[in-house]
Amino acid sequence: MATPPKKSAPRRGLRRTLGIGGLFSIGYADIGAGIYLALGLVTLHAGYATPLAIGVAAIAYVLTGLTYAELSSTYPTAGGSATFAQAAFGDTISFLAGWMLCLDYVVTAAIFAIPAIAYLSFFAPDLKQPYMLGTGAIILLLGLLALNVIGIKESVNFTLALSLLDIASEVALIVLGLVLVIIPGGLLFTWPSKFNLGLAPTWGAFVQGITLAMVSYLGIEALAQAAEETHIAGRTIPRATMLTLATVVILYLLISTVAVNVIDPGILSTKWKDDPLSGVASSLPGAGALIAGWIALLGSSISIIGANAGIIGSSRTLYALSKYRLLPGKFGAIHRKFRTPYIAILSFGLGSILLVALSSFNFLGGSVDPLVLLGSLYNVGALIAYVQAHASLIVTRNIDKPRFRPFKVPLSLRFKKGSNVIELPVLPLLGLVATGAIWVAVIVTHDLGRNLGAAWVVMGISIYVYFRRKNHLPLLGRAKTEDQ
Repeated sequence: MATPPKKSAPRRGLRRTLGIGGLFSIGYADIGAGIYLALGLVTLHAGYATPLAIGVAAIAYVLTGLTYAELSSTYPTAGGSATFAQAAFGDTISFLAGWMLCLDYVVTAAIFAIPAIAYLSFFAPDLKQPYMLGTGAIILLLGLLALNVIGIKESVNFTLALSLLDIASEVALIVLGLVLVIIPGGLLFTWPSKFNLGLAPTWGAFVQGITLAMVSYLGIEALAQAAEETHIAGRTIPRATMLTLATVVILYLLISTVAVNVIDPGILSTKWKDDPLSGVASSLPGAGALIAGWIALLGSSISIIGANAGIIGSSRTLYALSKYRLLPGKFGAIHRKFRTPYIAILSFGLGSILLVALSSFNFLGGSVDPLVLLGSLYNVGALIAYVQAHASLIVTRNIDKPRFRPFKVPLSLRFKKGSNVIELPVLPLLGLVATGAIWVAVIVTHDLGRNLGAAWVVMGISIYVYFRRKNHLPLLGRAKTEDQ
């Protein structure tokens, strides 16, 4: 039976060099960038109730984070939800989880590489030209690919520095909003009177806002992808996960509260929809060019680390899928010198570059905006991964009881069935229901995401069936791995 290897992995595996800071930076990089995409869209539907919508989505996020903290420390190998699903359900479900994650990561790298350059147009306006923007984004992705091939340690040091810069910048924006606008005007006391749930916004609009708010929190999977490269994983992963949860939730709640109090949500969701934090900063009295320039650096930095997190996530997912013989073994090849999965990094990294080229150089003829397609695909795969992670925790608690779990999600119900004791973890069950409901809402309300996501699944299943048949491996069973 192919189970993820324990701490004593083969020598030719990935290097375990990541501490709490490095692991935190990987998680924050993918999650922290979400607010730059989602805030304007959430206010479009939730209006002044945007902080509440983000708060409700945060509940699902925290439940998911707890599940990942347990599973990543219990199965500390690259692959995230693909590894968890392999332990709980076997190869087929594991492949589907990993394949959908690959889609999300390729989109993530592409969709953040473009604004990383666009924000810099504040200092060099010519960068806003389509060909300059596309060329700059491709050069950025090539640089990130090289950085990740050289080694995860070098990449994470880079990401940690940019993450700290982003956190400091967001804190500064929050403080300025409180000191210059909210506290002097007593707005915290009058803000609740500006919305009436059920009327403005309507319940339907508020639910739509919650769905879009969940986009802000996508990315906890990226932290799990680096589990195999984490030093003392059983202790480091839960601590880094808790630090990421606390940081992101607090920042998002405060930023959204400041946003709807310093600028009208109607203006924020239209004029500033694509760069909402720039709209917030520009609305501060006396902000001027200093704040605008600061936000430009902020937007560029977080977009860079978001793109980098996409490259890290896709490469580690492909590495895990090849290790479990769900994809050709070449994807799991480790560079002799740098000890990194270089083929996995380069293959799907080039896919992100292709998406940028299609977006910037009009290869599709202009009838369809590729960025619209990317946006509709952005969170479809990740929510599927979250649902599978919650289900995997519930199942492995019962089929893999002897395994040591350095961290366990609290609060479980136990039922005796004959000589067996069935354990039902309550919080993962709630997380399963919450993320499943949000995924259904996304599928119902995003036609492009539904259709293209289905096409991606069909393509993946075709590749999986061909590879397994060619290598005389069972389609539904478990294939033996080299670790057995």
